[in-house]
Amino acid sequence: MINQATFPLLLALSPAFQADPSAALERRIRRSMLRREPVTAGTLTEPYETGSSASPLRLLMATEGLEVSVTTASPRILRELDLLVELDRRHSVAVRIVVPVLRTPDAAARLEAARRLAAEGITTRLVLAPAPGSRATDVRTLLAEAREDGIFDVEIDLGSALASGERSRLRAAFWSLRLEHGFPRDIPGRG
Repeated sequence: MINQATFPLLLALSPAFQADPSAALERRIRRSMLRREPVTAGTLTEPYETGSSASPLRLLMATEGLEVSVTTASPRILRELDLLVELDRRHSVAVRIVVPVLRTPDAAARLEAARRLAAEGITTRLVLAPAPGSRATDVRTLLAEAREDGIFDVEIDLGSALASGERSRLRAAFWSLRLEHGFPRDIPGRG
């Protein structure tokens, strides 16, 4: 049970209530660097978003040998492509890109971003996000494209947006197709 006196403190410390999310990310990066822990930028629920100012990931240029994981849902990650390539030379960088299973212009842009990251030698994973109506044939097409594009691995996020029957059907199809297409592949990267 939370004491009423600690509730305002919890709100002040929670990243969701902080005015500048990039400042919170900078603090996490600095803490991870000091502790020599893996650095994580973004999650599936709160993906990393590139800003208009200098990237908080630039802080990692001051050190070497860390594991860096970036999860994004935006093709704008390509704005930081040069930085990510340089970081991959100093660290072990992996980028996860959330891609909707159903074809949209945004999904195509995200796939292109993943393709370009993989072409630069960065360990790239796709996280497929099925929506109601997604079919196994859509997943098969995405996995075939990912294999051709040099994507390291493919995951699936079977969140609450799907009915239970759809979720179990897509899960079974995904795991079968993932093995059929040879995922995960050998680890690329320079770090």
